[in-house]
Parts: sequence; C-alpha cells; structure tokens
Amino acid sequence: MKIFAAFVILLQVSQQASAETFKVKEGDASVLLPCKVTAPLPEDTVVEWKRLNPEITVHRRSDNRDQPGEQNQLFRTRTSLRQDAVQSGDLSLTLKNITPLDQGTFTCSASQGQKTLFSKQVELQVYTIDEKYYFDLYVTFLVLFIITLFGGVLSAVLVYKKYIMKAEGNAKTRRYDNALFSCRLRATPRRVAMTTPCPPAG
Repeated sequence: MKIFAAFVILLQVSQQASAETFKVKEGDASVLLPCKVTAPLPEDTVVEWKRLNPEITVHRRSDNRDQPGEQNQLFRTRTSLRQDAVQSGDLSLTLKNITPLDQGTFTCSASQGQKTLFSKQVELQVYTIDEKYYFDLYVTFLVLFIITLFGGVLSAVLVYKKYIMKAEGNAKTRRYDNALFSCRLRATPRRVAMTTPCPPAG
C-alpha cells in the first residue's frame, strides 16, 4: 500500500514537472492556455478547466453550453472556449484581464460520464509590474556577467598561451647560446679544425 501511494505521488510530481509553463504580466489583456485533443469528441463530452491548490472551477462546458453558474467568482466573465471546442478538439482556454490571483497550475479535462477521456496540466506564472521590472533587470545583469566572465577567461587563456610561447622561445635561445658558448670554449688555437662546426652566431 505504501509503495502504491509513493508511486501515485511520484506520478503527480512528474506530471507537474512536465506541465507547460506560460509567463504573463499583471494587467495583460489575455492569455491563451492551450489544450488540444484528437477530434471529434463525443457530443456529451464535459469540458472542464480547474485551478489547483485549492481546486476551483475556472470554466465548465456541458451539453455544448457554458455553465457560468459553476464557475468560481474569481474567473466569472473572464474565460471563454471556442464555440466548436468539442467538435474541433481545441479546448484551449482564453483568460482575460490577468491578475496576480490567476497564478497557479491549471488542469484541462474532457470526460464522458465517469470516464476521463483526456487531462492536461498548464502552469501559469503572473508577474507584477515591479516583479517583471526586477526580473528583466536581473536577466540583463546575469547576461552581462556571463559575457564578462567569458571574456575574462578567454583573455586569460590568450595571455597564458602567449606567456608559454615566449617562455619556450627564451628556453630555446638559452639552449642555443649555451651550445655556442661550449663550442667556442672547446676551440683552441692549436685545434683550428673541428669535427663538428660551431653553430653560426646570431
């Protein structure tokens, strides 16, 4: 029993994690929450949109008619579905006059009697005007920081590479000078001819 309960919780979490997320700003005229199924649906299909935590009815259509009396007062007069939603399979919800209270997880479902034909979750995030401003400012600074950091790392790599090349060149020059000095030191007036000639100077 405990294993089954854990499986159900894990399934719910995975469904929430896979839900589409839409971000809007407080005061926006409207937002379209998508929900599409394979058409056609049975004529007696009940289409219902709900918002979770707590669960409230956002929009309900049964017998091919909207049921505003079953809507939560918060969403009344602010939602709409296509007239041919059941026939076309496009159950997308239009939500108007966005407020911060609209934020949350929405479920779109189509059912026939006790049988659920389709269910989908959509996450709606609503930013207040101040939150939107500071969020944009944060993103801007984050992008600038990443660009600056990348530029600094690239510059450091180029400087390090230049230093290594210079150090290798100096080491090669020192080896050459040491070889030339040793060669000339071995040369004496009595031994003008040498088996291995000294490398040319410079």
